[in-house]
Amino acid sequence: MPAHDFAALRVRALLSDCDGVIVDSEHIADQIMVRTLARAFGTQAVADHLEGLFGLNVSDIIRRVAERLELPLSELRCRQLHVAIDAEVAESAPVMPGTTEVYRQLGLPLAVVSNSEPPRLRRCVERSGLGPLVGEHVYSAPHVGAPKPAPDAYLHAAARLRVPAGSCLVIEDSLTGVRAARAAGIEVIGFVGGSHIQPGHAQALLDAGALGCIQDMHELPALLRGATGAPPAKGPQA
Repeated sequence: MPAHDFAALRVRALLSDCDGVIVDSEHIADQIMVRTLARAFGTQAVADHLEGLFGLNVSDIIRRVAERLELPLSELRCRQLHVAIDAEVAESAPVMPGTTEVYRQLGLPLAVVSNSEPPRLRRCVERSGLGPLVGEHVYSAPHVGAPKPAPDAYLHAAARLRVPAGSCLVIEDSLTGVRAARAAGIEVIGFVGGSHIQPGHAQALLDAGALGCIQDMHELPALLRGATGAPPAKGPQA
């Protein structure tokens, strides 16, 4: 299907990432992670070692930072740091403007799929007001298979919604998530409205396989009108 050919889609369900899409958490999470790990590892150089880790599971990020700093890290200590970071992020991250309103407006079955751990994930969904719409369909990727960029969690969510993967649409903000969705055979819209998004990120998502990118979630309904039989909307700009 050519890029931006939204009219060729037939969307029956929406699968959404959480961090950076439902809650504007990535920038705050980075600050919390740097502060927590700097204190735990006894160095202010933590921020320099976070490059390229955006979108990974928090425990994986902690392990990789420890490796880059050449510091010992037990699994127990990794878990303790992960829990501490998650608890603070879950209560601090602001809800992304427009996402809850738009997802409710669309009226499509919705699942939330994230590399975050279940307590943080469910708390963020609860704070967003999407709990009644999502119901039980909140999936932590490491708990239903391999984490993103593996396709497991998106395939699991589609199966639980009883919608073929090819009839779903994913909303993602990270390269890790886009790659996971495409590996599952699901089309993706990149969301670049988060406070953490850097110049050039939209093009990187397109290069990874996203059909298009939106900066404001209110752009999504017009795209999906073209994906449900109405006259197609103009594709988003990179």
